[in-house]
Amino acid sequence: MAEKDCSAGERVVAKRNVLKSQLPLIIVAATAVLLVIIYFVYQSPSHSKCDSIFEQTTDRLGGNLEVIKIKGELVLGREKVQELTEGSQKVALHLKTCCIVLQAGAMNADQFQACMNGAKDYETKIVQVATNIKEVKAAEEQQKPELAEQKTEQAKEAVSEANNTEMKMIEMLKEIQNSIKEVSRARPSTKDDHLMMSLLHLMSATPPAKGESEHPATTSAVKFEKSSMPAIVVEKFEPSPDALDEFHIVQAGTDRGGMYRVKYQPKPGSTVIVEPGTYDIVAKTKGGGTFLVAGNVEVKDATTARINPNPVLGSIVVDPLTRKGFPEIKEIIVFEAGTTGRRLIRQRTEKAGAMLPIPAGTYDVECKTADGSEFILVKNVSVKASESRRITTDNEIAGFIVNDPKVSGLEVEAIYALRAGTNDIAAERKHFGEPILVYAGEAYDIALKQSGGVARIKSNVTPKRGALTEIR
Repeated sequence: MAEKDCSAGERVVAKRNVLKSQLPLIIVAATAVLLVIIYFVYQSPSHSKCDSIFEQTTDRLGGNLEVIKIKGELVLGREKVQELTEGSQKVALHLKTCCIVLQAGAMNADQFQACMNGAKDYETKIVQVATNIKEVKAAEEQQKPELAEQKTEQAKEAVSEANNTEMKMIEMLKEIQNSIKEVSRARPSTKDDHLMMSLLHLMSATPPAKGESEHPATTSAVKFEKSSMPAIVVEKFEPSPDALDEFHIVQAGTDRGGMYRVKYQPKPGSTVIVEPGTYDIVAKTKGGGTFLVAGNVEVKDATTARINPNPVLGSIVVDPLTRKGFPEIKEIIVFEAGTTGRRLIRQRTEKAGAMLPIPAGTYDVECKTADGSEFILVKNVSVKASESRRITTDNEIAGFIVNDPKVSGLEVEAIYALRAGTNDIAAERKHFGEPILVYAGEAYDIALKQSGGVARIKSNVTPKRGALTEIR
């Protein structure tokens, strides 16, 4: 059966609500373990050199990153600041990886030079972003809004170019991975091959999303039956049979952080003949979200794997909003709790009150309104298998109404709800009197963005759940 490329359905969503970030713990821990192993295998002066390359790269990027972190929030948005913070750490690790692989003989001098050039190009883009941010601030102080807007766009373009450079480094590491595989096929693989492959995989692959096990225990969800041909059948989700659109059967361990290759696409309740092998079973929802139902399912010849999602899935129901004064909610999105920046969608719907099947876990729920506002409705919603959690939107929603202060000559570009004591923009609107929807569990500073700068007009205000808090 022909394979096809398919969108992950795990739509990457940019959120603007994080100033400081760090690499996922899994990358840090695994990197530490692998580098220790490789150190003892390849202990030599060359590894001190690789450590020095890592430290020098981090130091060179560090100064400009501090400028971006401190001053870049209001220019770029939190999501882009986070991307650069994470990307800079990854680029330094990629470069160190290249050095170690070079010393192990698995990379040639030209490939290592390409690594060096990629890191230098990334550093150039970071310097450009920091410079543009400083120029934006200077233009605002000089009351030159057109120049400020021009420099803002240049900064955003430089961020995009920096991200592209980092992705090219990842692609190069994947190519080296493939070359090691080819060499291993031509001769017995060595301990060196295994170590290099492990390190390259760690540096070039996207880890599972926070809260999602790479291969969760699925014993209760998988049963095997004798059959004339190897096959897989995924049963329907009984509480809402039409809630899941289809299932993606992929090779076990497939990275689903972006585009991924789908081997088979059965509808719920249908049987599909497969080649013998080991597979991950991924649910695709009607709204475009995806999540793992069963991992590492080994299908042997003359065997049918029957996947029953009901023992491992729960559900979330977000009630319609009926309170007056609030804008209409047009979209509901469910993410893993605590994830930030580039987040993978687990569930999405445009229909409030719909039952949303989802694996047992803890989730944040985001809403989008008809007028384009985005806000977190609830956080840390715990869902257990075979149970449904209902969210009463009328009791959870919160926001502000900022009244026009009636100051003569006042020109306001935006009205911000900042997280109290920070420059983190939680929400913003363009005009007085429009609802600014925010998460109810935090305190905020209300600020006005003018061509001459940003001024706070209220500090440390906590909105009331189920109401719009008025700011005069």
